Order: sequence, then structure tokens, then C-alpha cells
Amino acid sequence: MLDTHRLQASRDGRHLHLSLKEFAVLDVLMRADGAVVSAERLLEEAWDENADPFTTVVRVVVSRLRAKLGDPPCIRTVPGAGYLL
Repeated sequence: MLDTHRLQASRDGRHLHLSLKEFAVLDVLMRADGAVVSAERLLEEAWDENADPFTTVVRVVVSRLRAKLGDPPCIRTVPGAGYLL
């Protein structure tokens, strides 16, 4: 569950303590409705226009988000394409 008005997220009734970037990335992935989302799109939608496209920040935030979401894993990496929820 994602409450974009209150900036709150939960999974299986468990409240998730997400940073604003983690929340933004999860929001983009959820709005994609199961489609693959590229790292470039995540940078465009979850960061500002000054984000360095060659940074590893997307991988770091996705990794932290995966850990907070817990098992079973729900974010999958699609090599060469991006991420999907």
C-alpha cells in the first residue's frame, strides 16, 4: 500500500520507514503497473534534473528499498532494461 498524500507505505500490514527517495522510487515502480522501468526514467521522475545519469544512486536506493520491503522479494532487476515491481 502506498499513500501518496501522507507519504506512507506499508506491506502486508507492516509500516515501512522509507526515505523520500525510496518512497519516490516505489511510487514510480507502482505506477508502472508491472512494466519495466529504466534507471534513466527513475532518475527523471524520482530525482531532479541535476541528477548525474552515470551515478549508481538508483542501484543503491533500489537495494535499500528491497531490504525494507522484505521477503518475498518484489522488485526484480531486468538486466539491460531496468526494474519491475
